[in-house]
Amino acid sequence: MRTSSCTNGSATELLLLGLLADERMHGYELKRRIDTAFGAITTMSWGSLYPALAKLERRGFIRSETGAGLRDRFDPRQLSGALAAELALLDNIDRPILGHRNRKVYGITEAGEKALVIMLRDVDIDDDRAFWFATAFSTRLTFDERLSLLERRFRRINEQIQDLRELVTTSEGLRQVQQGLEHRLDAEQQWIEHELKNLREQQALSR
Repeated sequence: MRTSSCTNGSATELLLLGLLADERMHGYELKRRIDTAFGAITTMSWGSLYPALAKLERRGFIRSETGAGLRDRFDPRQLSGALAAELALLDNIDRPILGHRNRKVYGITEAGEKALVIMLRDVDIDDDRAFWFATAFSTRLTFDERLSLLERRFRRINEQIQDLRELVTTSEGLRQVQQGLEHRLDAEQQWIEHELKNLREQQALSR
């Protein structure tokens, strides 16, 4: 499996839109949520988070609300060539001056909601991060679309397992990797089978 991007938007955009569709948050909360919920598969630095949010805002997918005086605190001339200093400044932008009303809070727009659904439908099933992000927010899809997401991933994993089993090598190290990857894929396949069973049962009950 690879870690590239969704068909209509990057995996990072999918993640941010999904989180903001669930709840309005400021940058500090977003980063904490990403680190806590998705830390096993991705990392998000301050230097990556804010440009991604700015891009989504320019596209009209999210909007920000800023308390009085907060924008005035940020002067681009303050940025230096030192990465640590820049990231510290970016971190500080989201911190309150006199309370919560002064934080820059981000929320999804109607256009962002529509874009999120498109990304979920068109997610690149070979992209590990995008698949797990899409799974986290798949309740916005129909039952059939959720089933399709899991079924496509299941088939792709099965192909990957077959490829691994057909690999012939004399390298002990490569054999260890082969066995480890096969074990990981087997475990995910079993999990998907369980989720598919639950979804089909829910679907049957709703009819």
